[in-house]
Parts: sequence; structure tokens; C-alpha cells
Amino acid sequence: MHIKPLHILLAALLLGACNDIAPSDRLIEVPATTAKRKVLVEEFTGQRCLNCPAAAEELSRLQAQYGADTLVVVAIHGGRLAIMPKEGLVGLATPLGNSYAEHWGYANSVPKVLVNRQRAGSVKEGWAAKIIAAFETKSPLNLKLSTTYNAANRELQVSTSAQTLAEGVEGKLQLWLVEDGIVALQQFPDDVLKRDYVHNHVLRAALNGDWGEPISLPGNAEKTLTHKLTLPEGIKADNAWVVAFVYNDAGVVQVERRKVGI
Repeated sequence: MHIKPLHILLAALLLGACNDIAPSDRLIEVPATTAKRKVLVEEFTGQRCLNCPAAAEELSRLQAQYGADTLVVVAIHGGRLAIMPKEGLVGLATPLGNSYAEHWGYANSVPKVLVNRQRAGSVKEGWAAKIIAAFETKSPLNLKLSTTYNAANRELQVSTSAQTLAEGVEGKLQLWLVEDGIVALQQFPDDVLKRDYVHNHVLRAALNGDWGEPISLPGNAEKTLTHKLTLPEGIKADNAWVVAFVYNDAGVVQVERRKVGI
């Protein structure tokens, strides 16, 4: 494959732009809350999005307060401001991410956030309140994950246990593979392009289909499902996580994550 000159690639990156977010240097105080459940945040982003690094920083701040196992964030690179992998260029977009961006109407405008599959928009100062409200909603479901990884053949096996409380659950179970610590370029405001930006919790693949699989449980019941995946080339197992969640038309019922190598 022919490698494009670096200056051409960088020029192409600089053509991208993302929706404007009102600038704010204020530290937004987040009230204390007692989490009654775990919360999933789907962060739609792109390497050519000027405002996406600030959005990622805000979500990292919230994770530091509530815990990354309680506030589970997945960064979905998709749409016109995301970059597909090319020879000589680390792009983080995938066909899966592009499909999700199209589905939610975010292919042309990021950053955007879903909180438990509820639209939270692009204004990062408003995300904390929506996340707190989600924490205060009880879930009728507990999820547990166990992982087994064979480094020799890069095969990952995931066991997901779903246990209902008194109320039954109807929905879909979705399993994602995400990766931390990916060093790749990122566009910033004022024509700044950082080539050593560290991208975290990046969506890499689905273990059980783009939209998961049906799951149905009556009250006080338990079901365990097992899935396998060969880790795609280039993904570092030590930095990889499995994120599992059950969702339906009302939103995300419950979410859980677990390190691949444990």
C-alpha cells in the first residue's frame, strides 16, 4: 500500500472541525451521591474533533470521583471527524463505531454523550447532573463477568452472569471490547495537533454482534452466557477490558466491566 506523505495527512486532519461548545474554565462542582447502580456513558468522539479532548477530560474527572468501575465510559470513534486506520497512521474509527454514530445521528457532530442510552448532548457542563440522576435510579439486575485469556492464541473467553431481583428483565445483552492507553494523534483547538495523545476506553470490537443478543429473565432468576473472541491484531491484552451491559427501549438496565487479563 502506498504511504501518503505526512504533511498531506496532517493537512487533511486540519480540515476537520467539530461543533462549538461554550468555553468554560470553571471547575464544575459535582454533588456527592450514593450510587444505587452502575452507569454507562457512551462518548462519541473523533481524532479530528477540536473539543473532544476537553470532553474526555470532563468524563475522566467524573470517573475519578465516582470510580471507573461505577461510571463506565466507552469512547466511540465514528463519523466524519473520526479516522479509520491507514498504513502509517493510527486511526481509531471502526465500521462498528461508524454504524453507531450513524444510528444516533452523531456522524457529523461530536462530542456527544449518551448516559444509560439517554441523550445528554454535547455541553459537558450538563453531563454531571444527568449522570447523578442515572446513579439514583435503582436497577433490577446484577451483572458479573469473568474472563479467561490465552496469550498463545489470543483467545478471550467471557462468562456473563445476569441475575434479576424481584423484577424481571427483557432486553438485549451487549458485550464490547475496549482498550486503554492507545497513543495516537488528536486535534486540539488553535490548530494544535498532538501526535502522542493517550486515548482511553476506546471501543475496538463487539463480542456478540453489533447490537447484542436477546435476553429474558423473570424475577429472582439467573442466567450465564459464554462468549469467545480472538483479540484483533494490534490490541494489547494488558490494556483491554470487556464491557457488558443489558439494555432495552427504556435505556441501559445495568453495566459491568472487567479486565481481559484477570
